[in-house]
Amino acid sequence: EDPNATVSERLTEQLSRGNYDCMICLNKVARSSPIWSCGKCWAAFHLKCIHLWVQRSSGDQGPEHAFPCPACRYHHVGAMPKYTCFCAKVLEPEPSPHWLAHSCGEVCERDRGCPHPCPELCHPGPCPRCTAVGPPGSCHCGREESLTTKCGDSSRWSCGAPCGKRLGCGHECPVRCHPGACPPCAVTSPQVCFCGAVEEKRLCGQEFFACDNPCGMPLDCGEHSCELKCHDGDCPECPREPSSWGDRCACGRTKHCSRESAAALLVRWVGSRSRCTDPFPLCGQRCGRRHPGCGHECARTCHEGPCGECEQKVVRSCRCGRTQREVLCSEGEELLCAQVCKTKKTCGNHRCDTVCCPGFNDRGHEVHFCLQVCGKALACGNHLCEDFCHLGRC
Repeated sequence: EDPNATVSERLTEQLSRGNYDCMICLNKVARSSPIWSCGKCWAAFHLKCIHLWVQRSSGDQGPEHAFPCPACRYHHVGAMPKYTCFCAKVLEPEPSPHWLAHSCGEVCERDRGCPHPCPELCHPGPCPRCTAVGPPGSCHCGREESLTTKCGDSSRWSCGAPCGKRLGCGHECPVRCHPGACPPCAVTSPQVCFCGAVEEKRLCGQEFFACDNPCGMPLDCGEHSCELKCHDGDCPECPREPSSWGDRCACGRTKHCSRESAAALLVRWVGSRSRCTDPFPLCGQRCGRRHPGCGHECARTCHEGPCGECEQKVVRSCRCGRTQREVLCSEGEELLCAQVCKTKKTCGNHRCDTVCCPGFNDRGHEVHFCLQVCGKALACGNHLCEDFCHLGRC
């Protein structure tokens, strides 16, 4: 059943019999009374009532007025409403016993959103749906097909069944019949990172990933393991191999260390290195290599192996920002003082008692939202306020 036809039939019957109620004055709308109809909800009003409504709503005396429909509250902007027939072709139509009240008796011809205008005689309410036949159509996934469609309807629709198209990974699209390209596959499966240390659930098509741990895979030398972060592909040659490291000291600052003439300049001279397990020469200078975490230079003298923890002294502020202290860089980022916050919470009644509070002196910070229950007696005398602590009356 066409809902538009139902609305139109109801309005036709009520306006013809003169028992339609004006929503503004609550009086009946007579067949001979000038009216105005909303183009959105189709409600009809006495013309004089809607004029008074517009004047009270907008207050403007200009050519254009802005007012809400008394029934649906749709915001109309334009000239003062006029009395026209339902299809708006005739201004102030004359009443006639031969056709519907407030109608011009001509063909409606209002636009219905399709190439075919309304063929009904001038009528109240929405126009009935077009019954003309449209082109063939099918649903988005192709399961449903139709040789004809209704005029004005889309030739493509959703059948509501799972799409079922094959994705690039081989899985079927589980989304309901939809327009456009299928979304990425949402199937997950347990996968292992490149180095094999971490296992996690990954989306289909994103199986290969690198964790944040060192690779740790044995190198071709058979003596050392890969120190790079988890990576794809083969591990590089052992960095301690003479062909990779070259003729340098352990920190890399001094070159040509295998020469006998360099023995007097080095703390440890080892001659020519032939394998990765051979010790490195030591130059005795400051290492100077950058720590990977903080970027500070290593302060130790030339040495083999990792540089260890950073021993650089830095000045850091505590979490609340009221205290500064000189600490070793390797001691971590967060520093706590012993001072209590005492900032008023959002309720205005309580104060924060957190030590070294991150929201110090900031009442709007999330840590200062008061979570205590009010608990005051309500006006009824029988119950207590269950809201969070607050200012003012409960």
